[in-house]
Amino acid sequence: MRPTWAEIDLDSLVHNFNVVRGLLWEGVGVLSVVKADAYGHGAVEAGRALEEAGTDMLGVATVEEAVELRDYGIELPILLLGGMRPEEAAVAVECSLTPCLFSLDAAEALDSESAKAGKRSPYHLKIDTGMTRLGVRPEEAGPFLSALAGYKNIVMEGALTHLASAFSESPDRTRAQLEEFAGFVALIRNRGFTPRYIHSANSPAIQRFPETHMDLVRPGIMLYGSDGASGLPLRPVMKLKTVVIQVRRVPAGTPVSYGGTFVTKRPSVIATLPIGYADGYMRSLSNRAKVSVRGALAPVAGAVCMDLITVDVTDVPGVSAGDEVVLFGDSLVSVDDVARWAGTISYEILSITGKRVPRRYV
Repeated sequence: MRPTWAEIDLDSLVHNFNVVRGLLWEGVGVLSVVKADAYGHGAVEAGRALEEAGTDMLGVATVEEAVELRDYGIELPILLLGGMRPEEAAVAVECSLTPCLFSLDAAEALDSESAKAGKRSPYHLKIDTGMTRLGVRPEEAGPFLSALAGYKNIVMEGALTHLASAFSESPDRTRAQLEEFAGFVALIRNRGFTPRYIHSANSPAIQRFPETHMDLVRPGIMLYGSDGASGLPLRPVMKLKTVVIQVRRVPAGTPVSYGGTFVTKRPSVIATLPIGYADGYMRSLSNRAKVSVRGALAPVAGAVCMDLITVDVTDVPGVSAGDEVVLFGDSLVSVDDVARWAGTISYEILSITGKRVPRRYV
């Protein structure tokens, strides 16, 4: 087996789920987001663990992601957060998937396929209150709701919006979105729709805006142990690990890796690790990141290569071939640290951890 792997702690995933649930009023449901292969953690394994933990629903981005969960026996309601194309309606009905709708073409297709199957299929109405990405705009509401009312084989189970700036220091934009959302929901009810779930809360909103909890919350990155700026006791679920495959002593003035962007300033010890940007360890981490080895931090020295990186272990005594190295996920280096060094967010670091990195579940 390749000596680079991602260790996934499902107990920590369940712990984080319970932290989320502990923030909610009684009766508020949890939709656990497992899109993008559960942010790189393995959607099937994460989905099973969350199903056993008591989540009310799972959320994915695509029909393909949902079908994978069904193929492995997961029976929970699955919400297609990214919606569906009309040609995917037959699969959605067959697999009992719940799409977010924001297109009348998709609504018509879902209604037609539901009629063929003798079903009434649920959907959630996606409302755009300021993300400017997907959803029905409030000014489009009247004609859109009139059209939806004409479909007899689909039923509005929920209505949702997505908060664009819940992580921001200023609450103004979030509160403006919530106000607009409330107006749209009132209109929905005035038109005779009775959605069971009204929801808007992503991970930062769950932590910062209790008024967003409504009937259902949608934790994503929180479940995987990141986004814990509020001081919640979240645990990292993934540890990205590898081992040292070579150690060499070099004199001062030695260039390291492509382009010689790192040159030793003293006699140094350089360790080579079998992980690179093809595994999701980003090239932007060159000469910026640090790794955890033998209880200490060692800097990445030189350019990250496709399959290998080099680290300066001069100040870490005794490093030798076979030593285990943590790229992120222990007490010395977190995924948020790596994201900061790479100039991105933890969501990206986790979800791009490549498929050639085997997952080991503990």
